Amino acid sequence: MSVTTHQHSVLLERVFSLIDEKVVNGDAALIQQFARLLYKNMSFEDINGRSDSDLYGATLSLWQLTQTFTVDSPCIKVFNPEISKHGWQSSHTIIEIIIKDLPFLVDSVRMAINRFGFAAHLLLHSPMHVNRSKENKVMGFVDSKSRSNKNSSETVIFVEIDRQAKRSDIDKLRNELLSVVDEVSLSVADWQPMRDKLSTITNNFEKSKSIASSAIKSQGKTFLNW
Repeated sequence: MSVTTHQHSVLLERVFSLIDEKVVNGDAALIQQFARLLYKNMSFEDINGRSDSDLYGATLSLWQLTQTFTVDSPCIKVFNPEISKHGWQSSHTIIEIIIKDLPFLVDSVRMAINRFGFAAHLLLHSPMHVNRSKENKVMGFVDSKSRSNKNSSETVIFVEIDRQAKRSDIDKLRNELLSVVDEVSLSVADWQPMRDKLSTITNNFEKSKSIASSAIKSQGKTFLNW
């Protein structure tokens, strides 16, 4: 194990220990599992210089957001964490997103942030397969091989951006992110029906009664297949 990898793992292990010590409602093991999924791809460069208490705070903040999530309604929170209000702190404005897992999400969120001219100092993206109770409480996590229709496929996104002092700027960004994920959801919902319709058109192309020349028809068929 390299020195940097060791430092990386020691800090995260301290975070997991804090979870074990401070969470007293019986959810410690679940929150540890959640944290391991969240931070598993976090690089040493991203984790270097951070404190275990602030990473613990960020973990608990995201975990609490998962408890309010329903598949039909994305959760998006944009805020400036403060010790007095949230139990942890950051020099950046924080974006937390819990949403049904969909393609194009990360790039769409990144582009929305870029449109505001904000720099993203950290972006964590962790798809998770979640086992929820009938009351929507998180009961556990499963890997992709073990997932079934009973599991909810969700994505957790955590972003640190330039700190925003104005409440109006924070609200504008949150509203933009809500609009963006709504558009992504609509696009993904339409995507497969559109592919199916195109496939039907392509399969029936030879039966078309078009009066176009054979060369034009051939070009059209090639384009549709492409």
